[in-house]
Amino acid sequence: MKRTITFELGNKSYKFETGDPQNQIDEILNEIKMNFASHSQEIQKYGNEYFFLMMLLNTLEENLSLKKQITELTEKIEKGKKVGI
Repeated sequence: MKRTITFELGNKSYKFETGDPQNQIDEILNEIKMNFASHSQEIQKYGNEYFFLMMLLNTLEENLSLKKQITELTEKIEKGKKVGI
């Protein structure tokens, strides 16, 4: 069942709807808050949009890296099957 989550970050409030479990939402929002706090100087200088763009770019970079690792591991497994390992 979807519910509305209100999330305070800095001096702004954000709302979104989700059906995800509360513990997962809490973990994600806590991670965002920790990152926000650790980049407070840049955020004060450039604004929240800078922070969100940075988070998005870092997430996409991590996703690409994980996809590459999965592809490499899949290839190793397939090679092992062909060799009979």
